[in-house]
Amino acid sequence: MEWLCRLAIAAVYLLAAIPKLLNPLDFAKAIANYRLSLPIIGQDYIYAVAIFLPALEAVVALALFSNKWKRTASLVAGLLLLMFIVLIGQAVARGLNIDCGCFGNGALSKALASKVGLGKILEDALWFLMCVFIYWRSAPTGQKRYALDRTSVWS
Repeated sequence: MEWLCRLAIAAVYLLAAIPKLLNPLDFAKAIANYRLSLPIIGQDYIYAVAIFLPALEAVVALALFSNKWKRTASLVAGLLLLMFIVLIGQAVARGLNIDCGCFGNGALSKALASKVGLGKILEDALWFLMCVFIYWRSAPTGQKRYALDRTSVWS
């Protein structure tokens, strides 16, 4: 089951990363659609994120195939998903009717992309739970046992 989760998350991250790596300017436009300004730097972060984020997604996807790096990769993938959930949630709360920008702007991307909304948040939450599962399953045996023992404190 863990291997299937790793394969699914890696496939999604690669499908998301490749079109954005090939056309970072289109991805920068998708980021700009969220209309987020950071204190002091405003929207000057957009081009850096448009280059860095897809590269990180690709590295995470490839690392999920490695037994040595799967735990770290699932942690980073999960943190990215939490960030995506927050960004999509704020866009929904502000009433923005935009594409999520998850898969860039190519033909495949247009078929896979969707508007921001509750459905997208739930989808990302499911992916996040898969990351948690991988992270937990890849913990050394003693750590898993300790985590289960700690739950008995609340009983």
